[in-house]
Amino acid sequence: MATVRGLRHLLTCSRWRRGSGDAPQSRTLAAVVPGISQVDNNSDFLGKTPHRRHPGILQLPCIKFLLLESSMPNVEKQVQALTNYLWSRRLPVEPQELQRRAVHLEKKFLENPDLGQVEEKLHEAVLRALRKTTYHWQELSYNESLSLVYMAARLDGGFAAVSRAFHEIQARVPEFQPQTLMDFGSGTGSVTWAAHSAWGQSLREYLCVDSSAAMLVLAEKLLKGGSESGEPYVPGVFFRQFLPVSPKVQFDVVVSAFSLSELPSKADRTELVQTLWRKTSHFLGKEKSPLDPRPGFVFAPCPHELPCPQLTASKPLACSFSQAYHCIPFSWVCFLGMLGNRGQLSALPEVLLPLTLLSKFHICATICCPGVHSRF
Repeated sequence: MATVRGLRHLLTCSRWRRGSGDAPQSRTLAAVVPGISQVDNNSDFLGKTPHRRHPGILQLPCIKFLLLESSMPNVEKQVQALTNYLWSRRLPVEPQELQRRAVHLEKKFLENPDLGQVEEKLHEAVLRALRKTTYHWQELSYNESLSLVYMAARLDGGFAAVSRAFHEIQARVPEFQPQTLMDFGSGTGSVTWAAHSAWGQSLREYLCVDSSAAMLVLAEKLLKGGSESGEPYVPGVFFRQFLPVSPKVQFDVVVSAFSLSELPSKADRTELVQTLWRKTSHFLGKEKSPLDPRPGFVFAPCPHELPCPQLTASKPLACSFSQAYHCIPFSWVCFLGMLGNRGQLSALPEVLLPLTLLSKFHICATICCPGVHSRF
């Protein structure tokens, strides 16, 4: 059984720091690029409130209880192994790409007269080569134990990343007060906690959708303080294993965080994004465009809807962001589904990479601006 001392390093997920994500260097940058918010970290905004009661800190002591109750051996090692696996996980190879590789290998092996004469040998050689050079993607099936490990490994990081995305909406549209939210691929419920922290006064319904029944049970336990009975901390949360069938059911905010990459093909991901977009009445937040003709545009973090210069560069690199807590780079995009156009809202430049201090008077920054070109 894991001891409390052994779990101390692991259980940083029982405390999150939620904030705007603005690093101190943003204040320097604001003098150069208008539109970047300034954060005065020197002001005594807490007053006499102890720092342990910072409004961006959320305590979930029941996480420690759930891990100790499970009696899982080597919890720290399991968490580290799952974290490493998720970071190294890639998208599955598309069938068309697999076919192209097979044809290329077949042509290459036909140049070998020994293999060219026997079709069976040629087929075996192609399959053997594909196994060696192709990423073997497998669907993750979360049972009770793996769900607990995932909770310890990713719950806090998911909360921090989603809180950053919600903060962007709050900062740019402070009058937006959603009443309904749907989280596809809800996992252990980090989106629910982040949404309640951001719009707890207005949200009346949270729909958590996840194919894993074990994940849904665990998420509900967390809401009830680690027990299967009792009153949930966040009211109005419903759990389902499937999306609502009716096309008329829509939600003010729809989120898909860290779940699109778990689908087996591009066609499945495209179909899901279309489905989620049809169920969105205001904001759709997901990992790195809606394909439905309904009016809408990219709201954040991209200040434009042109092809991403990061992906069209000689060395393509997707944008990633870090949220202060225990840095987990993540990519995200938020679509605004409403009549109107981007011009009605201010498009803020986005800092893509940490600032580099070249000298005492020289700072290098990579920024995505409304004109699409990065500014250095």
